[in-house]
Amino acid sequence: MGETIGPSEARAIAMLMRIAGRPAFPSALRRVLRTKMAFRTFLILNYPANRPPTSEYHWIPDVALRETYITHYLGGAYQLDPFFQYSLQPFRPGIYRLRDIAPDRFFASEYYQQYYQRTNLGDEVGVLIPLSDGSVGSLSMSRGTSDPPYSKAELRGLRLIEPILVELLRQHGERILMAAGSRRAATLPYVLDEAIYHYAARAHAPGLTRREAEVTALVLQGHSSLSASLILGISDQTVKVHRKNIYKKMRISSQAELFLTLQKALLVENAKA
Repeated sequence: MGETIGPSEARAIAMLMRIAGRPAFPSALRRVLRTKMAFRTFLILNYPANRPPTSEYHWIPDVALRETYITHYLGGAYQLDPFFQYSLQPFRPGIYRLRDIAPDRFFASEYYQQYYQRTNLGDEVGVLIPLSDGSVGSLSMSRGTSDPPYSKAELRGLRLIEPILVELLRQHGERILMAAGSRRAATLPYVLDEAIYHYAARAHAPGLTRREAEVTALVLQGHSSLSASLILGISDQTVKVHRKNIYKKMRISSQAELFLTLQKALLVENAKA
């Protein structure tokens, strides 16, 4: 993308404005963006308040990766996705890069090693837009681990049209809501530590305390003890004590076991949503 929008790009944007909210919009948007930057996956999701996400459109040529996305990510792994977690807090509508919003130890987390890394996806850029029913619209574009990361020029070109892209996705999301007659009053957002707390109460004796569940949720997302302590307003030593108690109660000895144990909890809670 250049520093200005040329006539062909202006025509493409005008076309997208006309078809926002229609079934043809996602694939048309993918084709427009594809002429400007390469990506391996192109996803449009909706993160409703208090319910699992819905995949409104996914372009994933790799069959195995597509199956993983449908069964594993939508089945519960999304709860540890930095983009999903970022959508639960107040945010500015716009473009975000995975590495910029991920927790400080995300790339060393079990979620990354056991799920994300196995997808062979590397750099990821997303767009987040709040919608009027309390849900969040999300666009994701990922590259493979064998691909070069998004360049400064590509990201600069994408940010050049950021206001247009945000508005197009907002119009698309709102028109879908109107067409489906599905406007809902906003509800409290999904909270991962609540799911962990209730799962531990059912599956382990004794269960976790509320604070231990909060620490567990942050550890699973990829926060270090220091990062978790800053978020919770406690010392990193206190976080380490909580982690020790969590391992003891759940009869485990490593973060890998914690992930595998709570991965089941994510799927259980997702099935009940």
